[in-house]
Amino acid sequence: MQSIDVSAHLDATAASAVFDLIALAEAADGYRPVSDQFWVDLTSATRNDLLRIRLTESGSETDSTVLVAYAQASPTATSWSVELVVRPDRRHDLEAIARTMMDAAIVAVSANAREPIELSWLVYSPTSSHEALAEHLGLAPRRRLYQMRRSLPTNIDFILSTRPFSVGADEDAWLYVNRRAFAWHPEQGQWTHDTLNSRMSEPWFDATGFLLHEHDSRLAGFCWTKIHTDTTPALGEIYVVAVDPDFHGLGLGRALTLAGLQNMAERGITEGMLFVDADNTGAVALYTKLGFTIHRVDCMYEGTLDARPKPQGDAQ
Repeated sequence: MQSIDVSAHLDATAASAVFDLIALAEAADGYRPVSDQFWVDLTSATRNDLLRIRLTESGSETDSTVLVAYAQASPTATSWSVELVVRPDRRHDLEAIARTMMDAAIVAVSANAREPIELSWLVYSPTSSHEALAEHLGLAPRRRLYQMRRSLPTNIDFILSTRPFSVGADEDAWLYVNRRAFAWHPEQGQWTHDTLNSRMSEPWFDATGFLLHEHDSRLAGFCWTKIHTDTTPALGEIYVVAVDPDFHGLGLGRALTLAGLQNMAERGITEGMLFVDADNTGAVALYTKLGFTIHRVDCMYEGTLDARPKPQGDAQ
């Protein structure tokens, strides 16, 4: 028998089951199939505005309960964002399970809404089942995100002076440049001190890989790297790279990317990767020239929901 539970919080047992589910999916896929923001929110004890949706299944022969799928919906400034994880051994029924979960999420986020709901659904390596469900829900593929990779070291020459981020001293300047550089971005451009502090409290944070470049006594750009130690071998990521708009045209984006790649190579990393919007053709062209190739394509489906859809059936 299946049942759906929607709540704002998870008790210790439920949270442990979610972590186990994500670990199973990661082992099957070769990467953690949730965003950093999802992970931070999942482990946060202070977020009271999230909706956590669990699809569980209990057998008639035993009293054990299996977590089949988990979805997490979080409000942004103008919309709701949803991510979903399905147990790998149940993906043969992916479209039906995902439909049940997304219908439950939409009902939950629109329960008290007085206006149409703006919804985004992030899917890693979407399949035809994801595409079909998105169309059913009235969601269109608005953003394609490339994960690009290349081997390290690059052996590409560049000249750029950088220094490591200083915790307790550089936050304000970094947030200022980040907001200016990502004014167009609905998530990255909205970072606050709390957002930055949450990332710096993560086990992977290392200030020696958070590089700042200054020009005329101002922070002109940065390259923040992240080492994924849960892969074999470890994988290095250009986590965020940006240039203040006042310093565009100086070639800093290319140099900062190379500085980040060099920093990771010096720490023993042999493969680097980054994420970039597919329609950011300038950035894709730059990274291609630097030797990156597309490794994976993710998609953000978005749409305006005028009314709650009728559930496809009780999960009983």
